[in-house]
Amino acid sequence: MGTTRKAFIFSLDAFVAFVLTIAALYTLIFFATVPSAYYASLMQTNYLAKDTLVALSTTTHPEGGTYLDYIVSQLPENGEPARIYVGALVPRQFGYKIEVLEEDDLGEETWTLLYDTADDDESPNKKEYHKMKAAAHSMFFGFESGNEMTHGENPYGYITCGGDITVCDLPGLDVGFQPGEVHIGVVRFTVYT
Repeated sequence: MGTTRKAFIFSLDAFVAFVLTIAALYTLIFFATVPSAYYASLMQTNYLAKDTLVALSTTTHPEGGTYLDYIVSQLPENGEPARIYVGALVPRQFGYKIEVLEEDDLGEETWTLLYDTADDDESPNKKEYHKMKAAAHSMFFGFESGNEMTHGENPYGYITCGGDITVCDLPGLDVGFQPGEVHIGVVRFTVYT
């Protein structure tokens, strides 16, 4: 009876070890294969976000500046530029949103939503975020010109002086030139399904 009991315990021990080994292998295989099922779609979404943002930030708008500058300047009041220009670049199976990084009076930076197709009933890209999303970031520059110069040349332009080692004085800085205002910001463009 003693050897039968020992054999039963060793058999039970081997069975438990076998079950734990199978469970560990199944868990490793499960976690290793789940993300790869969406890898191609995620890469497509990532490339779409980057390519759309590059196209908007490098193409000149007829009214001056880039399309990205124009869209960001118009979005607080009007979502139509995003719907028209960005919607032409993003296929209908994707939704998208545009956010700007802003700094408050205390120096805290937060992302402010400017446009989301999920909130736009007129957008053909009206989608809710369900499965995956990818974001791309870009800087945008806005420039508002200041006063016109009273003299015909830039006071910091190239100055020619006679001689080999002649030091020239800069012209007086009272030429009436007032620099404009420069607006620099960061845009996050997110594509989702």
